[in-house]
Amino acid sequence: MRKIFILGGSDLQLDLILEAKKMFFYTIVLDMNKKCIGAKWCDEFLPIDIADKEFVLEKAKEYKIDVILTSATELGNLTACYVGEKMGLHINSYQTAIDTTNKIFMKNVLLKHNITTAKHKVIENKKELLEWDTFPCIIKPSDSSAGRGLSYITSKKELHSSYKKAQKYTTDKKIIIEEYIKGKQYSIETISTDSKHQIIAIDKENIHDVPHIMEVSHTIPAKLNRQKENEISTLANKILNAFIIKFGAAHIEIRITDSGKIYVVELASRTGGMRTEMINLAYGVSYSQLLLLSSMNIQFKVKTNKRNTVKCNFIISYQAYQKYKKLKSNDKYILFEPFPIPHVKKGFLAEHIGKSKGYYYLLKKDYLL
Repeated sequence: MRKIFILGGSDLQLDLILEAKKMFFYTIVLDMNKKCIGAKWCDEFLPIDIADKEFVLEKAKEYKIDVILTSATELGNLTACYVGEKMGLHINSYQTAIDTTNKIFMKNVLLKHNITTAKHKVIENKKELLEWDTFPCIIKPSDSSAGRGLSYITSKKELHSSYKKAQKYTTDKKIIIEEYIKGKQYSIETISTDSKHQIIAIDKENIHDVPHIMEVSHTIPAKLNRQKENEISTLANKILNAFIIKFGAAHIEIRITDSGKIYVVELASRTGGMRTEMINLAYGVSYSQLLLLSSMNIQFKVKTNKRNTVKCNFIISYQAYQKYKKLKSNDKYILFEPFPIPHVKKGFLAEHIGKSKGYYYLLKKDYLL
C-alpha cells in the first residue's frame, strides 16, 4: 500500500485526507494539534510541527513514503516541496515553493518574464517609505497570506501605521508597497502533471469595498466571455512555466481593469482555500483526486461540464451574518456549513479573512434536479 504524508490536519486538508483513503493510500497526517479534525480520519497521526522541514524529512525516510502533499497552506507546501525534492518524489522544487510564497521573489519572477503586475517597492525601513508617492496603494507583508497585515492607503499620513501593521505578520521584516489596481478580481485554479497544465476553474473573487480589502465571497464558475477565458488560459500557462510549476495545484489571483488589462496579483503552488469543495459542487470533479494523481505522475484529461453555480460566503461582518441567517431560511437555496457558525455581535468586522466567523457554500435548489 502506498504511504502518504499529509501536512496539516485542519478542515482545509480534510478532503485530501478522505480522498487519499478512497484511493487506498495509507494516510499519515502531521499536525501539532492532536485534536485536529484530520487526526480522526487518517490511518496514523504524528504530532509534528510541519514547519520543521528536517524532522519531517527524517520521518518521511523512516516511513518510506511515496507521496507528500498538503492543501491550502503555504507552510505545508514549503515543507512538502523541500522533503519531496530531497526524496525524488513527483513534486515541485523547494525553490518553486519559495518563489510562490515570498511576494518579493514572486514579483521578481513576474518581472523577469514580462508578466504584468502592479508597480511595487520593497521596504526594509521606515525611511524608505518617504520615497513612495503613488496613491492609492497597498501595503502588505512579503511572506503572509489570506490578507493578513494588508492595508489600503490613500496618503503619506497613513504609511507609518500601515507599515507597523504589516510588520506584525512577516518573519523577514520586509514589506511590499504597491500601486492599487482598480478592477474585478479572479482566481485561476490549475493542475499540472510533469509540466503539462490544465485550468480546472476560474473563480470570481468578490472583494469588500476599500479600505477593508478582503474576500467577501467566491463564485465558480466566473462569468467571462470566451475571448477573455482564452486570454486568461494563455496567461496562466505562461505563469506556470515561469515559476517552473511541474506538479500539483496552483492558485493564481488576477485583476482585470475596466479596459480589459490583466494584472497578476499573486499566486501559490497549492490549492486555494475552499476551492476543492466548490469545484466538486460546481463540476463534480474531485480536485483532491487530481492532486493525488499528479503526485503519482499519472497523466489525465479533465472535463469540467458545468453543473451549477456555487458560492462560498464568508462571515466577515455583522451584515454578512444577517445575510447568512436570511439565506438559511430561504427555501430556494441549499446551504452547506462545514462547521457551525456562531452568533455574531453588531459592529463586527474581521481584520482579515483568517479572522472571519466562518463560511458556507450556497447553491440553488435546482442543483438537485
